[in-house]
Amino acid sequence: MRITTLLRSGPAAWIALVLVPVLFWFGAQNTDSVIAYWESATTQSLIVLGFVSAACGACAAWEAARIHRAGVDGWAPARNPLQVAWMHLAPVAALGLLGLLASLAAISTSAVGAPGFPSLGVLVTAYAVVVSHIALGWLIGPLMPRMLGAASMLIFGYLWGFWPAALGEVPWLRHLNGQGIVECCGLDQTASVRSMAATITFSAGLLAAALLATAFGTKQRRHRIYVISAVVLGTAGAVGLAVPLEFQGTQARNQNLLKCAGTQPVVCVWPEQYDRRKEITRWAKDAGQRVHSVGVSTAARIEFGQPQPSEASIRATVATSVLPTAPPACAMRPRAEYPGDAAHTAIYAWLALTGGETKADLVQHWVSDAVDLAEEVRKLRPAQQHAWYERNMRSVLDCAVQPDLNPASFRGPLAGNS
Repeated sequence: MRITTLLRSGPAAWIALVLVPVLFWFGAQNTDSVIAYWESATTQSLIVLGFVSAACGACAAWEAARIHRAGVDGWAPARNPLQVAWMHLAPVAALGLLGLLASLAAISTSAVGAPGFPSLGVLVTAYAVVVSHIALGWLIGPLMPRMLGAASMLIFGYLWGFWPAALGEVPWLRHLNGQGIVECCGLDQTASVRSMAATITFSAGLLAAALLATAFGTKQRRHRIYVISAVVLGTAGAVGLAVPLEFQGTQARNQNLLKCAGTQPVVCVWPEQYDRRKEITRWAKDAGQRVHSVGVSTAARIEFGQPQPSEASIRATVATSVLPTAPPACAMRPRAEYPGDAAHTAIYAWLALTGGETKADLVQHWVSDAVDLAEEVRKLRPAQQHAWYERNMRSVLDCAVQPDLNPASFRGPLAGNS
């Protein structure tokens, strides 16, 4: 059959005229959480995977039902069933690829210019999901009257594409449908190989079952056993890979890509930051020296989460690196009181200003009252500022210690000893 005839008579080409532009538009509306890093852009583009797989599964079911109603499967076997399936499903497979690439093209505008390329592993994982839906749709279509198979695949594909990611009780289920890696990635992360392997294994089991059923049928008992075995083995392997992951869909990025320089702090940059390495190191070193002048030591090693961090964010990151990233264990108990929260807010503002971030930059993302208080503290002598810091850090680390944020308490000769 000619390609033009296939495209004209099948649903894939007509649906592509609507689906591909819509997916591109949808991807362009969801770039806020993407950073200029190809791994992030590629995984975030999978936000449309549920739509693509549902549409392709429905198209495959439509084609299968149409072939079955025409009685083609009862004709003299000039071609084997796999050749027939491939001929009719190739446009659907192309539709799936175009849909994924449309979303990637829209979202990748955030990563254009960054070193590297879109993640091939992530794209292969996503396409494996699409192909498994196509294979399943080809089997389902002839089993249901008229267009019910297409409608069922459309509903099933949509629910399977998005529903597992909303389940907190069985978080590993998201790794079977490709949604486990959608929330990836920070600059120091890549998509979890284990999560992608779980998705591909599950999809491969469905695809193998569909190939066996198409090639040999399911009338004979041993052929049914082959089909069921493929599904069971694929599912078992995928579940074994997915269960230990729970919610986790990322893994640490290769540390060999980091370039580090300096001492106290050692400043490390990722490939996306190489071109600004000198100025990042200079600002970080200056911020470290500023907080050292009031007796505070920064973290020994610093990395930055944004591909192109601003001077203000670099100074704030270095200066506040001494602060804990989470409340102490005592604050996590039920009904626990944590007076150190106010102290943490004020200390952050004081450290950021001390490290060289301007008040105008700080008030854009921090509590203005805390910034005003931090400015008052900075009017104290360095030893008194250090005493204020030490006293209130005790409150940050211990729920039983009340903060003393008043700068006047630290102006006397015995200030800071209470």
